[in-house]
Amino acid sequence: MPRFMTNTKWYGWNAPENAIKQTKRQMLALSVLNAVVSLACGLIPTGVTRHNWVSFAATAALVALAAEIIGIVRFYRAKGQMYQREFEGIDHFIRLPCILHMMLTLVAVIAAVVSCIRNWTGWLDALLLILLASTGVCSFLVYKLYRALPTFEMENPA
Repeated sequence: MPRFMTNTKWYGWNAPENAIKQTKRQMLALSVLNAVVSLACGLIPTGVTRHNWVSFAATAALVALAAEIIGIVRFYRAKGQMYQREFEGIDHFIRLPCILHMMLTLVAVIAAVVSCIRNWTGWLDALLLILLASTGVCSFLVYKLYRALPTFEMENPA
């Protein structure tokens, strides 16, 4: 039977407070922009959005985006120091969904390009391609902003 091991170390982000707040605001703004652009992609009436692979990949990317937004909100509300489980939960809810969203958006963009080549329906197809690619770029920027923050691990100060 496994033994319960307590980890009394504290975890957090090792940067000046104003830099952390600025990063939190930037990530939140990017996630709101990402959600608005993703919803706009679904509302554009074009033949590309009716393509099965595009709609499947874009819908799956929305699920990853929702998880990414949850992680960003948790990060936005996080205190300066926390236990390992809290810290890793935030860390995993930002990094993994960002990567998944980028990959699924790439699949959607590739499928959209194929759909455009097969059946071009007008300038809305090009707009959709640009918007789909921009959602992946937003997640990439969120990932880069979060990865740029150094982390720390210290003994319990109490």
